[in-house]
Amino acid sequence: MASTKLSVIVTGAAVGLGKAIAVEFLKCGWQVALVDIAAEKLAATVDAVNALGHPGEALGVAADITDEASVQSVFDKSVAAFGQVDALVNSAGIMDKFHAVGEQDVALWNKVLDVNLNGAFLLSRLAAQEFLREGRVVRNGDASGEVKTGGAIVNIASIAAFRGGVAGVAYTTSKYAAIGLTTSTAAAYAKQGIRCNAICPGSMETAIAEDFDYSSLGQQFASVMKVNEMSVGFSDTGRLGRLVLFLCGEDGQDINGAVIQVDRGWTSI
Repeated sequence: MASTKLSVIVTGAAVGLGKAIAVEFLKCGWQVALVDIAAEKLAATVDAVNALGHPGEALGVAADITDEASVQSVFDKSVAAFGQVDALVNSAGIMDKFHAVGEQDVALWNKVLDVNLNGAFLLSRLAAQEFLREGRVVRNGDASGEVKTGGAIVNIASIAAFRGGVAGVAYTTSKYAAIGLTTSTAAAYAKQGIRCNAICPGSMETAIAEDFDYSSLGQQFASVMKVNEMSVGFSDTGRLGRLVLFLCGEDGQDINGAVIQVDRGWTSI
């Protein structure tokens, strides 16, 4: 008999926000495929979260989300383990070096766009196909009326999607593009009950935040980050994880195409 538990794929799940998101889903009994390119860190994380004694089921899948075959394997392994996939959280991301366009290294530009945008595209593409797959059980959506299926995608964007001065050109561009990916997906599949939303965090104490070296940044970017720290502080990854869980669950079924700023008021300053 197929499992009646909901299942989700969470990328970038070995550390930071991705890990926090995965833990919140597991606490609520979801089956979670934790995906990350860092295989050793991922294995340690899966062992650690399983030791918490949650009602969910954790599956570690080491994968390169910029590689089409690797992304396909993520879905193949998830469906084999859980029967189907009900939600996707595109949390994997990398930072640039805060360079303006004139100083941006082409190789790093391509790498940031590949991970932050192309990876999310490849995963979302297969998620949409999985949500529309014939024979799939509707267990995360409204099957009434014209709605035939269900499923949810949450993209982790950033306040860099709204403000050009909080990151370099590569990261900023990737997060602007993530909003386009979100709203296009939401509009395209709304009648099928497939939802796609984005959250836009400000500062978080994550692996990306740990990479900040203010002394090596330009004065403009260093000042922006310092002002944020002193005024509104860091967002809690656990609370962000619970927001993502809400958007993917039953109570979030009316929310589609939303771009939610979760920055403790940073963008209002």
